[in-house]
Amino acid sequence: MNKLDRIFVFVFLMFSVLGIAQEKVEREHRILKSQFPPIVYHKAALGDHVKKMRYYKEVATEQVVYSTKFKKDRLHYQMFYTEEGTLKSVAFAIKQIDVPDTVYALFETYFNGTFDSWKLVELDQLYPVASKDLETETFSNAFQNLMLPSILYKLVVKGKQDAQKVHQEFWFTAEGKFVSSRDMLPANHDRVLY
Repeated sequence: MNKLDRIFVFVFLMFSVLGIAQEKVEREHRILKSQFPPIVYHKAALGDHVKKMRYYKEVATEQVVYSTKFKKDRLHYQMFYTEEGTLKSVAFAIKQIDVPDTVYALFETYFNGTFDSWKLVELDQLYPVASKDLETETFSNAFQNLMLPSILYKLVVKGKQDAQKVHQEFWFTAEGKFVSSRDMLPANHDRVLY
């Protein structure tokens, strides 16, 4: 192999590594309450029946998102915040039966066209906060489980695509239209807080 060939191989490998490094992925890990950004808790909206409050930091290629997870009235909620402590959205876990049949059929059609085989791992109903002024209204809507045109569905799917395993998050509108997706990394088990 001559010098020019080695240079070509080196340049090709560098661009390959750069292409892989730009893939959008995220990793979530649990943190202490003291590591969470200062936020205004909406105690009136949460009430006294909150159980198992946990704090998380999600590091993605494009941003850092903080979240709290808790159980209230037998539902598992998650609230997402910016690094500054501004509320982004409120979500809670649902099941297939909680989604209108016509909307779930659109999810299935999308995934059947995208994957060779797939399995739904997680399904959340998400209430995005449109502006700082609407935080209280968003809380109220989420805790009443209102079916609004502004809600989003977040689906975590494991599947096979071209004989490769994939683990991705998908967002769809209330009408079942695809919004976006991103790859997920496996959970970080380097340290566990009990």
